[in-house]
Amino acid sequence: MATHIGQMATELARSNPWWRTADWARIDIDLQPVEDRALGYRSGCLEDIEPGGLYLLRGPRRVGKTVAIKQAIQVLIADGVPGTSIVRIAADGWEAKELRTVAQNTALPRLPEGTIRYWFFDEITAVTGDWATQIKWLRDNDPAFRSATVVLTGSNAATLTAASGVLAGRRGQVSRRDKTLPPMGFRSFARLLDPELPDAPPISLSGMRGRTARDGFNDLLPWIDNLADQFETYLSHGGFPVAVAAAKDGDTVPPSFVDDIFNVVFKDAFINSQLSASKTAALLERIMAGISAPISMNGIGDELDISHELVRRHIGYLRDGYLIWACPQRAAELWLPREKAQDKIYAIDPIIARLAHLRNNHRRDIDVTALAEMQIGTAVRRRALADGAAWEDDNSLFYARTPTRKEIDFVAEVFAGVALEGKYTESGRWAREAATVDASAWRGVMVTRSVLDTASSDSAWAVPAGMLAYLLDT
Repeated sequence: MATHIGQMATELARSNPWWRTADWARIDIDLQPVEDRALGYRSGCLEDIEPGGLYLLRGPRRVGKTVAIKQAIQVLIADGVPGTSIVRIAADGWEAKELRTVAQNTALPRLPEGTIRYWFFDEITAVTGDWATQIKWLRDNDPAFRSATVVLTGSNAATLTAASGVLAGRRGQVSRRDKTLPPMGFRSFARLLDPELPDAPPISLSGMRGRTARDGFNDLLPWIDNLADQFETYLSHGGFPVAVAAAKDGDTVPPSFVDDIFNVVFKDAFINSQLSASKTAALLERIMAGISAPISMNGIGDELDISHELVRRHIGYLRDGYLIWACPQRAAELWLPREKAQDKIYAIDPIIARLAHLRNNHRRDIDVTALAEMQIGTAVRRRALADGAAWEDDNSLFYARTPTRKEIDFVAEVFAGVALEGKYTESGRWAREAATVDASAWRGVMVTRSVLDTASSDSAWAVPAGMLAYLLDT
């Protein structure tokens, strides 16, 4: 990034084409590939920004935050906001002090009377230095910036969480100021690949065993084979835009994209690590091999000949990069994590879970049953996010352990007495495996591959993963 004011102005003019022409989106380097691949996907994560608010948009690298910003700019302009009042800055490589320079000293198009500025700082967590304090100073001391609408995007949870504390009281009287963009959910994925799938109404987290859910599952029965096939394609490709485009074209995930995601881990999330590329791949392989069981940091450390503290620290790096999420064990009789119990660790996307194998097929791949369990849990989190919950809230979805030390995959207070258990099968074996949840305090939903059975009012239901994810996910 240039440090001279004139060079800043030149760069901004180049990177904000909506200042020049209303036809900018047709040739935009980020939006054009989305249209060329006929994805037509809009996350909607920035659709509800309000004037004067300061928003944080979180999510992993390569998930599409830049596209989401530019789609939001399209909507603002279509709604009558002058393009010259909107400034997007690709903040990678900037220094914190340059944020004040660009806001106060750099030549920008004149604001039409009666309007405010919209600032979009893309990947602000890559700015060197204390950028949050600079933004705070501008909100406190620059009247124009104080009244502006500001969107800050980033891919480091720890940095953004710290910034939200620094910026407290300076984010405007607006709602839902914290946004998260995870990879694409199964419903959007399936409808992109098969537009003939019905636009069935979604079900709620509290209604997974209600009449509406039963009717929804039965209405999807004519598409049970399509949804099963699409769900397994989703388990192999995931929801990152490049991988979705490959799935839509009938291709495997491009090796170049696999390398890109590995570098997101190795060179970005693990930037403070001293692990080699080979050791990084081995650590990823070992963590992901156990995604359906409580994690043993001592066991991973012993197997790889590294300390359990190093394992713990690198799991923290992955969480900070929005690459994994944790599912704690529920405390007895309370909707709180059980103290000192081991969490289950899930990847945010199948590509992350399968990354070590995709780079080197001699490394272990992930069992499809474990991937299905992971994606059902992620679908629950995406539904909760769409309903207004914070993605950072790892204390709302739990696994449970019964008095006989059997595990139930997912329980939550919002489930209204229902538990989800992954049994990715096509046979009647699910009924025998439902004994654990049937003997518990919860009414079970056994997540199968293609078995649908919602006849019982007392014992567990069997619901295909594709159906459940289609009606639950976004």
